[in-house]
Amino acid sequence: MLLLAALAAGGVGYYFYLRAQPVEVPCTMQQPARFTPQCLALAQQAAARGDMVAMHSLVQYFEPRQPALAVQWTRAAARRGEPHAISRVLDGCGAGRTYTVQEAEALLPRAAPMAALAFRLGAYCGSVDMAAAKALQPPAVMASSDAAGLCKVALRYGLLRMSPGGAALDAAGAQAMLAECERRQPAAAALRREAQDMRQLLAREIRPVHVNAE
Repeated sequence: MLLLAALAAGGVGYYFYLRAQPVEVPCTMQQPARFTPQCLALAQQAAARGDMVAMHSLVQYFEPRQPALAVQWTRAAARRGEPHAISRVLDGCGAGRTYTVQEAEALLPRAAPMAALAFRLGAYCGSVDMAAAKALQPPAVMASSDAAGLCKVALRYGLLRMSPGGAALDAAGAQAMLAECERRQPAAAALRREAQDMRQLLAREIRPVHVNAE
């Protein structure tokens, strides 16, 4: 009886010991920001071979720990065309910011079409290209599946239309793009509200002060 009791006690102890041990979750099921050392090493090896998904995972891992390394991997991934990395560069470009205007401009051929167009309309760190604004085709913009990008283009175009130099731009097209932005549920609610306000300003032909960039 004593032996059985001891064995039973030992079994219970071993059970709780096993419960306390960390279970290695497959790397594909781990959040990149919480990679185990083994998964981090595998991601680094894959990124060194040019794997863009691994590069994006390293950005997520290093951002809260070593921001400088996250920036390095963002640049490497963006040069290879990784969409998240390109978006990070565009969002963080400009004088005194993490990425330069030149870096952002070099990525435009690989950027999403709506992001590249918004850049040329003065979004992100871009300078306004009025020739690009005049050549813009509202129906093509409204046909885009990129809701957030469509809204960004519509808002920039609306601002340019109301600027002192924007009389030649298509007021009806601007309102149509803004109305389409309002209808796009995937776009952030704040963007849709901003589009609504802009459309109402255009409808009243109120012209605020010139806006050259965000």
